[in-house]
Amino acid sequence: MFAYDSDPICACSTPAGISGIAVIRVSGDGCALLADKCTKIYRACEDIKKVSELKGYTCAYGSVINPQTNAVTDEVVFTKFDNPHSYTGEDMLEISCHGSSAVKQEILRILGMCGIRLAYPGEFSRRAFINGKMSLASAEAVMDVINADSDRQLAAAGSLMSGALADKIASLESELYKAMAIIEMLVEFDHDEDDTEQETKDIEKVKDILIKQHKVLYDLVDGYDKGRILSERMRVALIGLPNSGKSTILNTLTGFDRAIVTEVAGTTRDTIEVALNVDGIPVTLIDTAGLRQTEDFIESIGIGRAMDAGRNADLVFYVISPDLSIEEAEDGISELAEDIGGEYITAVFSKSDEGDNPDREEIEEVLRDYGITKFISVSAEEGLNIDKLEDVIREYYDSLGGRQEEGMLITNERHYNKLDKALGYLDMSVQAMSDLAGIEICSSTLRSCLDEIGEVTGKTVSAQLADTIFSRFCIGK
Repeated sequence: MFAYDSDPICACSTPAGISGIAVIRVSGDGCALLADKCTKIYRACEDIKKVSELKGYTCAYGSVINPQTNAVTDEVVFTKFDNPHSYTGEDMLEISCHGSSAVKQEILRILGMCGIRLAYPGEFSRRAFINGKMSLASAEAVMDVINADSDRQLAAAGSLMSGALADKIASLESELYKAMAIIEMLVEFDHDEDDTEQETKDIEKVKDILIKQHKVLYDLVDGYDKGRILSERMRVALIGLPNSGKSTILNTLTGFDRAIVTEVAGTTRDTIEVALNVDGIPVTLIDTAGLRQTEDFIESIGIGRAMDAGRNADLVFYVISPDLSIEEAEDGISELAEDIGGEYITAVFSKSDEGDNPDREEIEEVLRDYGITKFISVSAEEGLNIDKLEDVIREYYDSLGGRQEEGMLITNERHYNKLDKALGYLDMSVQAMSDLAGIEICSSTLRSCLDEIGEVTGKTVSAQLADTIFSRFCIGK
């Protein structure tokens, strides 16, 4: 674990590699005074020669200089931020330099010579959390925003980072604390007969709060299935016998020839995963080896991986060619349908441009026995009904966590696990309030519920857990 301190820190916040510009981020009280040792200002809005003299939220043109040789490393633009109105809540400086690896590394080395150490992974966001600039949940969403590659992902992560979801959880937490205060009063103080009416009112008030907040928490937890898709991508597996048209469908859906297509059975021997965006829904489309009996050792490994891909997928497109027999169609999907359930499988009759499968009606009847009820005819070559496969993906996504707006979805597995445990404790609290004898039990379970919620907002998080979370961030964040 890293030895965190309050020393000034620096890191490159732009990606590795060559670019037109890069941004070196510096944070920590007194960081501008240290930067004076290796910087010079040429032009600013006032007659300023030192970075430390810059007013907050202004820029200046200057250079970074090696203090040992006085050689100019690069001409740059400085931007200064004053505490507490900065990302970290500390004094900050950003240096926009040329984006070569040599320039970036040299500037970081020179800053180190001046007493500004290299930041640990996630240390900027960790300091923002410690200094109260954002909740732990919002801080964790920073990496989700960085990694978002669809508008739905960005909306969910952006909402969490901006605090909308954190505010909802904070409101839930506040209401439960109100209930806890009333419960503690009922537990701690003896009541005589004259207080019975007030006691009854207090109990009813607690019940009302717990029931209302139970629904709020349930809806948050219930939305995780949809949130998980946005965070981890929906996995859609193409399963079928050799030469059924799986690879052609993958190429058509993705818009380029990612998979090799030939008339030779067994061409695809391993799973091929391709990222796909369907109406903003992030999807991983998986082409798999054709299912058949084979003595080829390598192909048999691929077939095993195909079955695993199907079992671990959110949806399966079972591809059926025009020449597939009823027996082959049943053998190809029976085991998988029993493992994952037919409701997650769509039967796709491929190569419809070559004609319909003569046994289609009988095949559909057999597949219905395995719970498969969706049937689509497509021609990947002609692009016929490919949009209906996308409709299946959209319909599945829309069926998950329907009570939550996308901007209020739980996308983080850690948040889900904590809130799910909190919901369990809140269930116990609601049940315990059915009679006065359960008030002490309610007090205990509600406190546990609030502890779990606190690990999402950061109120009850341990230093070790915070360190673990932020250590997964990139260096510049």
